[in-house]
Amino acid sequence: MHTSRFAHGRTRLFAAFCRALPLLALALVAVPSSACGPDFPHELLSDRHASVYELVDGTFDFEVSRLLPGETAQFKPLENYWDAPGASRIELEKKQLGEAGYAQTEAMRLAADDAAAWAAGDGLSQEVRLYTAGARAFHAGDYAVARQRFEAVVALPPGAQSRRGLWARYMLARLALDEALGAGAEPAQADAAAQAFQAVRAAAKAGAEDREGLAVASFGEEARLHLNRGNLPAAAKLYAQQAAQGSASGRASLLFLARRLFANETELTAALSDPLLQQLLAAYVYTRSNELQIEQGGVMVASPLSERYYAAVEAAGSGSLAGVDRVAAAAYRAGRYELAAKLAPRSDSALAHWVRAKLALRKGDDKAAAEAYAQASRAFPREESWGISLGEDYAYESLRPACRVDGERAILALGRGDYAEALRLLHASKGQYWLDEAQVAERVLSVDELKQFVDREVPAPAAPPKVDENNWVAPNPDQQLRSLLARRLLRLQRYDEALAYFPAELRDKAAGYAQARQAGTRGGRIERAQNLFRAAALARESGMEILGTELGPDANVFGGNYELSGYDLAEQDKKLIGPDEGVRIAASAAQPDQRFHYRHIAADLASQAADQVPPRSQAFAALLCSATGWLINRDPAQAQGYYRRYLKQGAYVSWGGAFGSSACPAPDFDGAAKRLRVEQIRWAKQVARQAAPFVAAGLVAIGIGLVFWWRRRRAAAAVTSLRE
Repeated sequence: MHTSRFAHGRTRLFAAFCRALPLLALALVAVPSSACGPDFPHELLSDRHASVYELVDGTFDFEVSRLLPGETAQFKPLENYWDAPGASRIELEKKQLGEAGYAQTEAMRLAADDAAAWAAGDGLSQEVRLYTAGARAFHAGDYAVARQRFEAVVALPPGAQSRRGLWARYMLARLALDEALGAGAEPAQADAAAQAFQAVRAAAKAGAEDREGLAVASFGEEARLHLNRGNLPAAAKLYAQQAAQGSASGRASLLFLARRLFANETELTAALSDPLLQQLLAAYVYTRSNELQIEQGGVMVASPLSERYYAAVEAAGSGSLAGVDRVAAAAYRAGRYELAAKLAPRSDSALAHWVRAKLALRKGDDKAAAEAYAQASRAFPREESWGISLGEDYAYESLRPACRVDGERAILALGRGDYAEALRLLHASKGQYWLDEAQVAERVLSVDELKQFVDREVPAPAAPPKVDENNWVAPNPDQQLRSLLARRLLRLQRYDEALAYFPAELRDKAAGYAQARQAGTRGGRIERAQNLFRAAALARESGMEILGTELGPDANVFGGNYELSGYDLAEQDKKLIGPDEGVRIAASAAQPDQRFHYRHIAADLASQAADQVPPRSQAFAALLCSATGWLINRDPAQAQGYYRRYLKQGAYVSWGGAFGSSACPAPDFDGAAKRLRVEQIRWAKQVARQAAPFVAAGLVAIGIGLVFWWRRRRAAAAVTSLRE
């Protein structure tokens, strides 16, 4: 099973939630609930074997929306299932007629009979008055009157039926449908109903106003006629046309039709002789394989009908099979690799190449797999999207097959040790697999390799990000990678290189941190302390943005709100791990490798600043107070170390009771400078007093030495004189 690194944490959280449920139930009576976290994205690298050797299933909605390749969207559906029945009609009537006019139509609908309804509509336009009277009669079961009123609407001059002409045609088609589906109906009645629905679409195509989506709805209503007559191919075509207009109703109808076919062996066998139904069945087995299983002895196995389907496909041999690439994909997902190997070569589609790539991997033919993967990558349209897929661990994946194929190619590149190529393939997905891309960029490539890649492949965005109406800024994949590099460089104290990769809104903070760190090594003690503390404060306040790791331990990707744990390479397929990948990951770990590691950096810088000021100064206590407070909730042991240092070396301060809390005062560096000068003068005087006896003794010794030297020189001179 492919389980992400979020799944285990979720399991623990869920168990704790269940234990606390009785108490929570009482609390939630009065307290509004909120979501526990974001939808975590699917990761390819968390289970590399599954990502490469398993094949994702498609989405039924996407597949059936293109069953008819030549069908283009001509009409707009109106299918808001959250609205109350009639809500769109009410809103439209109020907009068209005003509150007074709408009140009249409602009075007509509530009237006891046709005469009362007609009287209530006095003053309304003829088309609105006729249509509303017909609608009242239809819902009252007075179909003869309803037909008369609707026919009167469509008999009006074209300019006089612009608002209700299409509605009336649709209702006439509904009346014809009811007659055609009634007991003892003649085939001619069904033909007449079909023509009536076709007339609705023709009118909409000719320009009739259709704000209620009636043209799209007419496809599904007409399909009911064919279902009733047992003409499944004709019904499927109409549903497919409806789905091609973007209709969820059309897609749902095709799903019900596919289920019907698999529930009836006779209909299933007949469907395999029709190209459109072949495609529908192929889409169903590829995207809904979980529905084709039954439980036997606690184990899920293929249902008898799915077995018959695959048997029929195999029996067909090399004959024409519409959607053969989807059937090959379904066979691969079902573990029928021999059948998949027979079917995949019969199609040159992108999906067929994808299946061939996976079959080649299973055979150990890496060269053939690479070629098939490359063909699949080229064949899939870059913007093709299959919709959202939710995994067993509830991680979501927005399925864009071109990006998914390149993501799997990236895994193979990692296994070869071609790390830059892996990053290139992942970055091509434009943020689709950002967590995987970040893993390679932050932990696998060296910082110099990453810098070379970014300089070559990832230009700075030309324009600032746009804020939408919800105040949301969509992430820019290029800037995401550049920011990741910027933070890596800043963590490594490569300040001059780092700044160019930060976005404009963070560059000043990053520059301020860099300047403070560099200035902290120069100047006098107090000046160094001031700059070290300035760097410390920036690291604590803006560390996530300018120093934080994208993944663990800081999880900048989620704003630090959720903890990310790394996955164990030992549990991965050895073939898919780079030869030195483990060494690289170890070398690129954050220092220290602890949650919110920049807080430790901030505390250490504050401690270094404390080294530069007099221990008995207020600044010394304030600096260690800040260092303690920044870690007290993350690393109590380290925080206690700073506190013990203060107790041992520092002076009493009136605010000591709040030491390590948010009440730490700002360091008084001016006071520290004055105290330092006093201590330096005091030290000089003390040294002078202590050295005075030794200086006096030294002077005496020097004097004796000079006397001795002078006497020896006199003696030497006298001897020289006697010799002469």
